[in-house]
Amino acid sequence: MLKSLMYKLIFIILFSFPINILGNAAQPGFWGAGGTGTFSLLYPEDSLQYKQIQMVKEKVSVQLYRGYAVVKGEYWMYNTSLDLVTIKVGYPLNSSFNSETEFSHNLTEIRFDSLYGLKAYRNGTTVTILSEAIDNPDAGFVNENWYVWNNTFAPYDTTLITVYFIVNTNNAIIRKGYNKDQNNGFIYLLETGSTWKQPIVEGEIRIKLMDGLSLGDIKGLSPDSLFISDVKTGILIARFQDISPTAKNNIIITYTENLDEFNFQNVLNNQDELFSKIDRFSFLQFDESNFVRKQFGDPFEVESTNLLTSILMFLLFASPIFIIAVVIVGIVLLILIIVKIKR
Repeated sequence: MLKSLMYKLIFIILFSFPINILGNAAQPGFWGAGGTGTFSLLYPEDSLQYKQIQMVKEKVSVQLYRGYAVVKGEYWMYNTSLDLVTIKVGYPLNSSFNSETEFSHNLTEIRFDSLYGLKAYRNGTTVTILSEAIDNPDAGFVNENWYVWNNTFAPYDTTLITVYFIVNTNNAIIRKGYNKDQNNGFIYLLETGSTWKQPIVEGEIRIKLMDGLSLGDIKGLSPDSLFISDVKTGILIARFQDISPTAKNNIIITYTENLDEFNFQNVLNNQDELFSKIDRFSFLQFDESNFVRKQFGDPFEVESTNLLTSILMFLLFASPIFIIAVVIVGIVLLILIIVKIKR
C-alpha cells in the first residue's frame, strides 16, 4: 500500500509539474520597436460623435533606414453627419498593444518607442499638438500619455489630416519563449483605424528601403501576401479596399541587425530634410511592371537560441518543485524504513 502510494506521488511530481513550467514561456512579441498606428480617438465623451467620421482614404509612406524610419501619413476623413464635429485625436507615447498575429493564435504584445519630430496638419494648416494624460482603455493602448490635437470636421465634407514623424527602430527585440533576436523593427498598427466609422474605403502602404538596404535585408514581413515589391528599387506597395482592419492587417517588419553605435540625435537634427524626402516619395507614381509578390519570413520568428538562458529560467522555476519532490520522496522512504524496522 505504501509502496503504491509512493510511486503515485513520484509520478505526479516528476511529470505534471515540469510540463506546467515549460508551458509557461515568456509572452512572444516585439519590444521597443519603432512605429505606431492610425491616429486614434481618445475621449469617452466623444463616443457619440466619432462613429460619424469615416476614413475614406488612408495613405501611409515609410522610408526605412538603418536604425530608424520616417513616416508620412495622409488620412481623408469624411463627416457623414449634418453636424459640425470637433473631437480630440492623437497617438500614444511609448506604449504597448496586445494583438493576435496571422502567424499565431497566441496573444502577442507589441511594445513600441515614442514618436519623434511629430507634425500634424489639417487641410494643410499646422495644428497645435499637446501632451496630455488620458485614461481611456477603449483606445486599445496601454499608456495614459498621449500626443493630442483638436480636429474639426465640417458636415458632409472631407478633411485631410497629414502627419509626419520619425521612429527609432534600432532598439527592437523580438521575443519568443525564452529566446530573443535583436533586429531593426518597424510596426504600423492598421488595426487602430477600426475606431472610426467602418469600413476604411481605400488605402495604400508604400515602403522604400534606404541606406543601401535591399529586400534581402528584410528578415520578416507581415502580411507579406498584401505587398508587391521591386527588387531593383527596394520599394514595396500594398493596397486595400473596404476593410475593417483587425490584427491580421497590421504591418510588421524586421530588417537587418541592430547598430552597435547609433546616434539617433543626429537623425533628429536632420528631420527637415528627412521630411522633404518622404514628401517627394509620397507623390511618386510607379511603373509596376517589375513589381512581383515575394514571400518573406515570419517577423516574430526568433533564429537565435539562448541555451544558457533557457537552462537558468528552467532551474529558476523548477528547482523549488524538485526540492519539494525530494523532501516528499524522502519522507515516504523514511516511513517505509520505519515500517520495515518495526516488522
